[in-house]
Amino acid sequence: MLLTGTRGAGKCFLAALLLGALAASDIFCQENAFDRMAMNSYSKNLDYAGTAATAIALLTPAILFAAPPKDYWKIGLEYAETIAFAYGAKELCKLCVDRARPYTHFPGAPLDKVDEWDDSFISGHTTLSFASASFTAFMFCKYFPDSEWKAPVIVGAYALATATAVLRVASGNHYMTDVLCGALVGSAVGVLVPWLNSLWIKPSYKNQNVQMTVTPAAFAVSLKF
Repeated sequence: MLLTGTRGAGKCFLAALLLGALAASDIFCQENAFDRMAMNSYSKNLDYAGTAATAIALLTPAILFAAPPKDYWKIGLEYAETIAFAYGAKELCKLCVDRARPYTHFPGAPLDKVDEWDDSFISGHTTLSFASASFTAFMFCKYFPDSEWKAPVIVGAYALATATAVLRVASGNHYMTDVLCGALVGSAVGVLVPWLNSLWIKPSYKNQNVQMTVTPAAFAVSLKF
């Protein structure tokens, strides 16, 4: 049976699991059928890969450097707000919901993660990645609505966020419902925050023509008004 109670009790639970005192099958039955389809033991390499994917996803708004320099402070402010709200939302969910991570259902759970074993819901990495992707998509469409690069930018941003979600499940850190809810929360924040800001923060220019040139030696962005 899954133990509940204080954080100290949680440490005892995980320690017992690592020592083999609890059978994985006793815990496996605690989760729903949908999440059981993709439960995985812990993988340090995939864990690191998921963190790296998140870091790259958080850099996707860098494409907005193609916007007028005078608007950098506006974009930076809105992005900071977006990430702050996304971070707060995922922390609130983790505080309100105690859920054992998938790797606790298998032998060999990582000892260095004993303090976060019941922080599975929601996936913070996924929440932040999708918040960044939605922010990038919203702002790029706002500044460059007629750009031929609009679709590639949007697809690329969400592909990175999706890769993060997949890696968080594959590494044993999260269930599918953790990342799905994280994606929904992150996407909502990533659109809602810049949309609310757009009611009073206006771009300096609209319908800019963005031209990008990619070569093995350089990446260039030019604007025509």
